[in-house]
Amino acid sequence: MTRPVPRKSGSPWLVLAIASAANFLTILDLWVVNIAYPAFERTFAPASLSDVSWILNVYAILLAAFLIPAGRLADSAGRRACFLAGTVLFGVSSLACGFSPGLASLIVARAAQAMAAAMLMPTSLGFVLSAFEPRERGTAIGIWAAVGAAAASSGPVLGGLLMVLSWRWIFFINVPLVLATVVAGALYLPAYEERIRRRIDLLGALLVFGAMALVCTALVEVRDWAPWRTWSTLGAGLLVAAVFVVHVRRHPDPIVAPRLFAARTFRAGAAGIFAYYVGFAMMLVGTTLLLTDHWHFSVLQAAIGIVPGPFTASLVSLFAGRLSARLGARTMVVAGALLFAGAATWLLFLAGTVPDYGVVVLPSFIVWGVANGLIQPTLFAKARAVPSADLASGSAVLTMARQLGSAFGVAGLVAVLGASPAAGLDGLRRSWVMVLATAALTAVAGLWGNEPETPSVVREAREPHAVRDAHDAHPPGAFPSHGE
Repeated sequence: MTRPVPRKSGSPWLVLAIASAANFLTILDLWVVNIAYPAFERTFAPASLSDVSWILNVYAILLAAFLIPAGRLADSAGRRACFLAGTVLFGVSSLACGFSPGLASLIVARAAQAMAAAMLMPTSLGFVLSAFEPRERGTAIGIWAAVGAAAASSGPVLGGLLMVLSWRWIFFINVPLVLATVVAGALYLPAYEERIRRRIDLLGALLVFGAMALVCTALVEVRDWAPWRTWSTLGAGLLVAAVFVVHVRRHPDPIVAPRLFAARTFRAGAAGIFAYYVGFAMMLVGTTLLLTDHWHFSVLQAAIGIVPGPFTASLVSLFAGRLSARLGARTMVVAGALLFAGAATWLLFLAGTVPDYGVVVLPSFIVWGVANGLIQPTLFAKARAVPSADLASGSAVLTMARQLGSAFGVAGLVAVLGASPAAGLDGLRRSWVMVLATAALTAVAGLWGNEPETPSVVREAREPHAVRDAHDAHPPGAFPSHGE
């Protein structure tokens, strides 16, 4: 039962800063570890590359698997409590990673770090959506996304610089930011919020965890496993997912409420995020392989070469809210998809001509950065289509779509490259053709999700529960009004 209570007064911009700091942490640790693989192999010799890859794989798998249970927990127990608990766990597990004496203990610590990140991702976006008035949410989400893009752009370079000291510092660097986030969160995050006391859907939690863990494991191990093992694991994951869908439809209060998908806008947002991130992963990893394997860049040089893309995305994301208000979500997503396709086409026709970074990769990454700045904030803003009491759960679904899309993208790239090991550029070209297909699907999702939005006053008059949700989410005097 919904129980509205007053919330602590505070500036929504402070809430945005705290939520963005958490977003920075979780995205940074997805990127910063990649550059440390050679150091991990030396430290934990005679561990193989396959063994060491689990430092990244366990993070990716458990992050995807725990997002929905963590979102449900946040909506039930309170976003603030879950946010602070997740931040503390992230800091403790980062210290455990840095002090790990062996590979097994490091993998266990990374698993704890992934569970903490799963608590932070949906709650941070949920705070942003609930703290701002509708007219300002686009700008706020754009800033939140820009910080994530900045983390992505700085991660490889920061990791390369910290590696001069030791790989352990790529984990220790989290601790000061965690401490500042915890203190600021305890002081300024809303102390009270709308929540719904719900029964624990343990079976639903186990099913969603099992489905995501099996599917993601099959995708990340596609390079090392025999085909029969990959397909059987993937099939088992899809079967568990089917059982989960049946469970959701029959359970009186399931872990993923069907009402989340009642709005076509939200369904299209999830589909668009999945399609875009399939292409995102293929484009990013494929271009990295072009730089390192074919043009013989060092790992650090390749990391620096990638920076212009996320950096451009972070700049464009800052203005995504205002652009969306003027142009509309449909135009933003379709324009971004066309630019994304243009960036892939540039690589498709020029990558095999001359190994010139300034001519081939740099223009493509700048165009791609603009595309990302238009697409990502616009699609993540679709979380506002869910009821206010389900903001963390809705955010978790969209974030899980991103994780699954990335995993499918990497698996697809491995598949096309494996088909022609002696002709790597041909395999990369095929991957960029697949990126064109994902860009088209992203545009379709943008067009499909453009259902007319009824003005809030009219919508609340038509749907009495919406009045309650709006009042609970923004009680009088909760936050000062800020115009753009």
